[in-house]
Amino acid sequence: MSEFWVSAPVAVPRRKERWWLHGLLFAATFLTTTYAGVVFAAGFRPALLLRMERAPSLFDPRLFKEGLVFSLPLLAILLAHELGHYLMCRRYGIDASPPYFIPFPPQISLVGTMGAFIRIREQIRDKRQLFDMAVAGPIAGFAVAVPLLAWGVSHSRVNPSPALSEGTVIFQYPILVQLFQKLFAGTTYTSVDVVEHPVFLAAWFGLFVTALNLLPLGQLDGGHAVYAVFGRLQRVLALPLLVVLAVLGLKWPGWWVWVLFTLVTGIRHPPVTNEGEPLDDRRKLVAAGVLLIFVLCFAPVPIQVL
Repeated sequence: MSEFWVSAPVAVPRRKERWWLHGLLFAATFLTTTYAGVVFAAGFRPALLLRMERAPSLFDPRLFKEGLVFSLPLLAILLAHELGHYLMCRRYGIDASPPYFIPFPPQISLVGTMGAFIRIREQIRDKRQLFDMAVAGPIAGFAVAVPLLAWGVSHSRVNPSPALSEGTVIFQYPILVQLFQKLFAGTTYTSVDVVEHPVFLAAWFGLFVTALNLLPLGQLDGGHAVYAVFGRLQRVLALPLLVVLAVLGLKWPGWWVWVLFTLVTGIRHPPVTNEGEPLDDRRKLVAAGVLLIFVLCFAPVPIQVL
């Protein structure tokens, strides 16, 4: 998924970027997410199944066009998130890499990607800079995801004959999706009761990624933000928060991946020079807004497989 990573204890000289690698990874992710989009589009438009007697092929220009309805919104959300981090680093003169996108077989990841990340190559010593970079990504990605979600929810349709069988994947909807359901349909429903538009699914995954990154743990965006707000108190809160996530893993084992990630990368946040200095009122207000974003995007069981 997406987080910025503090990988060196001291500042290092800026280096020449390997733009070819970033471009190659983005292109590969574009193809894998478009392939996933073809599958989602076929689920939304059964007529497409007539052209998919075998596994879908991106070499069919008609199918390729259908897949873009999912891949372009999804990549827009992920790119906005990573550019939020990257541009904030550039603003403060901190050496950071452009985004690395992570292509993944859609047969395994469903959506064709494991997200993206940037790498920060020097230590962040100022708490205000740490906070600004931590929240810039989730805010930017959320801002792009919200209008896409509104459009996708309003263009999804009721499933008149839901069929449940072993292996059926059910997407659990966070609070924000339920609010838009109330707005556009007057009621809430589950993914069993509706045929999701591919744009809806792209926005849903964008919210899912936002919630993952805002988990208040370790090297994730939420962990950086919590440390910036609470300073040394973060080291007291870290273990209880990790235990809560581990307990949630009893309902959705995917949370255990992030428990392991936190244990490997460190439960307690590395100190900065001014950790005892409180944030200004404006940043505290932004922190409250980011907490609201997390609440709106978080689902205790985001994916369920029957």
